[in-house]
Amino acid sequence: MKKLKLRFLRAAKSLGGFALARRFTGNGVRILCYHGIWLGRDSFPGDAMFMRAETFRNRLDTIRRLGYPVVPLDTAVAALEGTCGVPRNALAITIDDGWYSTYAEMLPALRERGMPATLYVDSEHLRTGLPVPHVMARYLHRIANKAAPGLAATALAEAGDLSTDVQARLTAAEAMAGELGIDIKSYRASRAFDYMTEGELAEAYHAGLDVQLHTHTHSLHDQSATRVAREIADNRQALAEMLDVPPEQFRHFCYPSGVCSPEAAAELDRLGLASSTTTEQRIARPGMPRQLLPRILDGEQLSPIEFEAELSGFADLMRGLRRLMVR
Repeated sequence: MKKLKLRFLRAAKSLGGFALARRFTGNGVRILCYHGIWLGRDSFPGDAMFMRAETFRNRLDTIRRLGYPVVPLDTAVAALEGTCGVPRNALAITIDDGWYSTYAEMLPALRERGMPATLYVDSEHLRTGLPVPHVMARYLHRIANKAAPGLAATALAEAGDLSTDVQARLTAAEAMAGELGIDIKSYRASRAFDYMTEGELAEAYHAGLDVQLHTHTHSLHDQSATRVAREIADNRQALAEMLDVPPEQFRHFCYPSGVCSPEAAAELDRLGLASSTTTEQRIARPGMPRQLLPRILDGEQLSPIEFEAELSGFADLMRGLRRLMVR
């Protein structure tokens, strides 16, 4: 099925379908979504969360080669609101979470090419200074590529129990790795599952990185107005302290894991946020609700031709056609 799709996309491009789609969708903004770079020394091929550094650099070069203008997120949102103009087919780069690999690999690649980007940071994980246990456990289990025996299965569950202490979850994740025969030391040394330090985040910010909101605990819980307001307030305060800026400076938000609702969007609007982005795979168009803006999730799951299809708007038009056909 994948091979058939790739053949179809190559044919569509050669016949002018990508160029036609680019003209048709030129008034929209392509908001790209990234997460981190894979730093592990193993054969893991990457996915939508952790892509290879080479792939990310190639993506940036593709954007430049094809002539997509890269603009700051604030400018992109203002253009969607009609309060400023941007070139047709404008593109904004956003990165979620705050992984160390973003600091070590993505930001240098962006700086080398003079491209602006926005980093949505969930502040509690960053402030712990520890690897993120549930992510570590999930990926190491995948890398082991075998069923977890009794003790490892128990440790995997304990590492994923977000209601418990982070240190206890980290101990469980490391115990699981040991049971599966994985050398945890190399992953700890490479900081494969670490966020940036507060100092690294501040350094990146002062070098020009736009830092914005992603909740404090990486969750909006029950999506109620009270929990949404609390998460935004805590996230704003933590980032303000780290970067020594006013809390009100943080005006843009990204839903953790893309989990959103009309109720949460209404509260974010009441709080005065300029925008909130989701993980809905679409081009953002003028008139779309500013607290439910779609993005294009990129990663190793997209081949180069699929990435070009997303940029051109051809993939977006095909998804729209499929939606019409199933009605």
